[in-house]
Amino acid sequence: MHRRFLPLGLRLDVPRIDGSKVEAWEAWLTLVFFFLLIGSAYAMDRYKAHQVAQETTLLEEETPFSEWSALEIYKELIEEKQGNSPSSEGQREKILKMKTFLKASMNTDQIEKVQLDDLKKAIDGDNMMTRIKYRRQVTNFIAGKQRAPIAKGEIIKQEHVQASHIDETEKNADFGFSCLHYSVSEASGSIRIKILNKRGISGRVHVTTIDAEAKAGDDYEQVDETIYFKDGQTDAFIEVTINDDDNWEPDEDFFVQLYDAAMPEDKIELVGKDTRTRVTIIDDDKPGQISFAETKGIKVLAEERNHHCEILLLRKNGSDGKVTVDYETIELDQSEHTATVGVDYEHAKGTVVFEQNQTEATIEIGILARADGGDRDESFGIQLSNITPDGAKLSKKSF
Repeated sequence: MHRRFLPLGLRLDVPRIDGSKVEAWEAWLTLVFFFLLIGSAYAMDRYKAHQVAQETTLLEEETPFSEWSALEIYKELIEEKQGNSPSSEGQREKILKMKTFLKASMNTDQIEKVQLDDLKKAIDGDNMMTRIKYRRQVTNFIAGKQRAPIAKGEIIKQEHVQASHIDETEKNADFGFSCLHYSVSEASGSIRIKILNKRGISGRVHVTTIDAEAKAGDDYEQVDETIYFKDGQTDAFIEVTINDDDNWEPDEDFFVQLYDAAMPEDKIELVGKDTRTRVTIIDDDKPGQISFAETKGIKVLAEERNHHCEILLLRKNGSDGKVTVDYETIELDQSEHTATVGVDYEHAKGTVVFEQNQTEATIEIGILARADGGDRDESFGIQLSNITPDGAKLSKKSF
């Protein structure tokens, strides 16, 4: 849970500089320690890069390959566990392959013993991708070419896993995808996917998109069509439309599957590890960061009557989509300078909503008049929490 505090009436003391003279040996010692720090930091980065390279190689060699997403494996094996027997030989072979993968990656073929999040990590390579990302960051940093995060509207279309890396005996003999994992940014508009006609003779194959986290009609437009090849034609392309919006969401996947075109309505999947490809849609929306406009406290003048003070919130580093954040007034401590709810101020609790492109919002707090009319030097705090969506952040500044 993200929490930030704004004390009202906070005092700030600045230390005095005494102006004493720095000795020469102190200056030289500081300089020596500076270069030692730089050298040790560089050595640690080099060591970490070498370690990541070794771990990445090991993971690439040992991580089992899955044709299906974690959600598909979970759904199929749970249904089989509940007594829904496979309806065809192809389905039985599919279930067997899923169990083989589960055994190799999770050390069990019993789906009820496996957590979905753990299965996703095994398939998507969570640890491996984290290490590869770190390795690239280190390499880019040393080379002086660190890459900026994806920008709003940036066009990205990339191929990641080529089918050529799979053994020929595990591929379909007639048709297949040339690439098994694409990524595309929301702003790209579409992604072209290449289908191979390996024999180079006239024929046909049916192709359909399959939802995973990404949903047809919302994140992309469904494709469900038959591709016809002429004699001598060795490849063809389908184009999938990618939908852009202004709301932040995590990167999401969908799949494209090849089917037997002789019976497209029966949805008989072609066998082989190159008959399904995954597409990751990269979100480019920036919901921003919420912070108080005043970070060192606000002085509020007490009046002879009740009144309100306004606390300004700012939204920085992006304003895409809708962002919400909860707030609540709180007591800071038990000292004599702590304001008392119901005596000095009104307790306030609620949710601030930032709409698309909105960068400012205010919170109103009721300040109560005191019957004694004496001097007042009291403080209370405002706590921010529960910001949504997950891509939005609360400022890390101390209040």
